[in-house]
Formats: sequence, structure tokens, C-alpha cells
Amino acid sequence: MLIPLITEIQRFSLQDGPGIRTTIFFKGCPLHCPWCHNPETLSRENEFYFYASKCTACGQCVKNCPSGALKLDSTPNRKGLLTFNQSKCILCMKCVDACLFGAREIVGKSLDMDSIVREAVSDKLFYKHSGGGVTLSGGDPLFFPEFTLELARVLKTEENVHVAIETSCFPKWDKIEPLLEFVDLFIVDIKSMDPEKYKYVIGGSLTEILSNIERLINSKAAVRIHLPIIPGFNDSATDIQSYVDYLGQFADKLSGVDILPFHSYAAGKYVQLNREYRYKGINDLPGQQVMPLVNALKEKGLRQVTVGGITGTAST
Repeated sequence: MLIPLITEIQRFSLQDGPGIRTTIFFKGCPLHCPWCHNPETLSRENEFYFYASKCTACGQCVKNCPSGALKLDSTPNRKGLLTFNQSKCILCMKCVDACLFGAREIVGKSLDMDSIVREAVSDKLFYKHSGGGVTLSGGDPLFFPEFTLELARVLKTEENVHVAIETSCFPKWDKIEPLLEFVDLFIVDIKSMDPEKYKYVIGGSLTEILSNIERLINSKAAVRIHLPIIPGFNDSATDIQSYVDYLGQFADKLSGVDILPFHSYAAGKYVQLNREYRYKGINDLPGQQVMPLVNALKEKGLRQVTVGGITGTAST
């Protein structure tokens, strides 16, 4: 069984399902959305954040790096500047341990099932009074199907809490079907209705994903759709109409649709992870700009449409 690293167990979460929730973020996703708002969850491997503002260029990380990935520049104009050659990094994390000023932080913790469950159910009283529960998120929990199934089983059958899962529904159906017994709400991203964009930009199969969504619906599962709207990628009139035409078929079967306008809140994470952010300089998408999509979905009879998530605005 492939066991995920956990980047965060976020308590009092309000936008990852109904009520007050605890969201467990798995580290690892098979897709590669260039705008990803949780870039620290893309890789299954350990990584580290580097906080440049905390670095004093003391050189302790350089002394402890066994691969030569770090060095202090000694040229006159750049003396004392720390440089990092990511291609040489072996992710041993010795630089993190050596840092005296907290400028480096490991991303992703190895936690056993009992520890995850114990933390996840510590706010059970709030779940009961708010209609909340626990959400499995990431990354994508279905990247770790056996672990996710067992965690959902324990949460549902032993702890009796509401279980939601946020996923792109990318795998084969046989990895999803067993979850029907233990998951109360499937929150599924549809990133585009264009198969070519899905294949070449996102790295997944739209046909597989839509088939899985339809199988969930036909299985009477509670399904809520997330639509991230990204400037220049899926915000054209054709893209919007494709969403409306497809989701309109299931207007009386879906729990709702949450429209998630692009924002650049994660830009700093890309810098801290030493990754390129392809949406650098792209302005956040105002909520007003997605109102034509909201209105068109309402006209199709969707029961609940929000901008920004279940606790967002423009709900019906």
C-alpha cells in the first residue's frame, strides 16, 4: 500500500465541504495544472520551503550539504549570496536540520493512520453541531487509493463522521467504486471540457474523468462539482457553454457547483519551492466575471451554484 506524506491537517476549514471540517492534505498528484494553488502537494516526495527573508547567509546549510547543491557566491558583487542548484539536490534535508534561523522547512510529514485519525476527529463536537466532518484532499487522495479507502472506512465506520473527498476523479473506476460505501460527498474538479487541453496541459484523460463522474451520479452518490476558471485556459465563451451543456444534464442529480475564479495566492509558494510559476503577473479573476456562468447554470436548474465554494457567494 502506497502511503502518502501529509502536508497539513487543517482544522476549522470552511470551504472543503459542508459545515466546520478538518481537511487532510495528501502530498502527491498525477496531474500538473500550471496554476495549481497547492504546489507543495504535487510531488509525492519530500521537499522543503526556503524563506529567503529569514536567511542570514551564515553558510551552515552549505557546510552540511553532501551533494554540493548549495554554495555561497564569492564574486565581489554577489558576495554572501546563497545559490541553489536544484539538479544536484538529493533531498536529504540536512540543510533543513542545519539551518539556525528557520529559513528552511520540510514539506510533507510521514504520519501513521492512527495519528491522522486522532487529529482528524479531535473536533468531532463541532462537526456534529455544524453538519461538518472530515475532507480528504491534496494533491489527490486517489493517487493513494488503498490508503484513502482505509482512512475513509475508519472515519466513517469507527468514528461516525461525515467524509468528503476532493479529487479530479482521474483513476480507473475500480479504484473509486469501493469508496461509495464510506464517502458521503465527492467533490470533483472539472478543469476543462476540452480533451486536448486535458491531455496536453493537465496530463489526464477527460473521457475517463467524465465517465467516473457519471458512474458516481448513477450510483446515487452525492457529487459536487468544482470549476476552477483560469484566464486564457478555460474562460472563453465556448468553454463556458461547454460546462453549461454538460452539467445541465445532471441538474437534478448534483449536490451543487462551486465556481472557483483564479487567484494568485500561491505565487509565493512557487518561489519558496524554487519552481517556475507560469501564471506570474496574471491578475486575479474578479467574481463578477464568472457571473454569466453562474446565471447560465441556474437557468439549467442547478440546485446550488456558488462563487468561491460552499461558503462562497451567489448561492441559490
